[in-house]
Amino acid sequence: MEHHPSALSMFLTWLLHLPKVSDPGFAHGEGLSILERYDHLFAAVLAALVTLLIVWMIRRKMAVIPGPLQQVMEYAINFLREMLSDNIAHHSEKHLPLVGTIGLFVLLNNLFGLVPGMPSGTSNWNVTLGCALVVFGYYNYQGMKEHGVGKYLGHFAGPVWFLWILMWPLEILGLFSRILSHSLRLFGNIAGEHVVSLIFFGLMPFLLPVPMMLMGLFFGLIQAFVFVMLTVIYISGAVAHEH
Repeated sequence: MEHHPSALSMFLTWLLHLPKVSDPGFAHGEGLSILERYDHLFAAVLAALVTLLIVWMIRRKMAVIPGPLQQVMEYAINFLREMLSDNIAHHSEKHLPLVGTIGLFVLLNNLFGLVPGMPSGTSNWNVTLGCALVVFGYYNYQGMKEHGVGKYLGHFAGPVWFLWILMWPLEILGLFSRILSHSLRLFGNIAGEHVVSLIFFGLMPFLLPVPMMLMGLFFGLIQAFVFVMLTVIYISGAVAHEH
């Protein structure tokens, strides 16, 4: 996909007088600053900082009668807690920090793209791939911790022992294919939604973007939910005990 730096990264480049370097193999040789070239990472770092800020603000003002921000966060945590307990039979609570953090990170990156001039990390495959790799490493580690390395890897051999030479490579290939499906699904939907919004904004910049932004808000929430739900399903499959 052709790279277009965000208006925010271009403004910060001008404000900070960052040097621009051209690369013939990137953005058609256009001169870009390091911030313009990696504005998806800038959005990812910003989302992480906003996540920390939100958590700090809520913890600093915890009250018996919660304010609006605390109510929203409590609802989100209870929603994730129920999702985990419905899918993971034992010790589901310990997975809440990872699931909640990555869910809020993905949601913020999705919503950043709705703000004019802001970059969106999840519209770049590098960011969604990083999220998918974190999830992949986490649930495989939890599966090995729960069952032991040998037993966890052994269950990919299938139910019949003499078919392991056929089943094990196929199962391992299917396991690693989750990284692509998990990352590309989020990237494709968010990037596609932003491209469509830009097209309509160019056609009718004063009226049409409003309903498109509302649709973008809906899609951002849905895609964050799908990413989190798949994360929970993968964890559940890794730590589940056979009966």
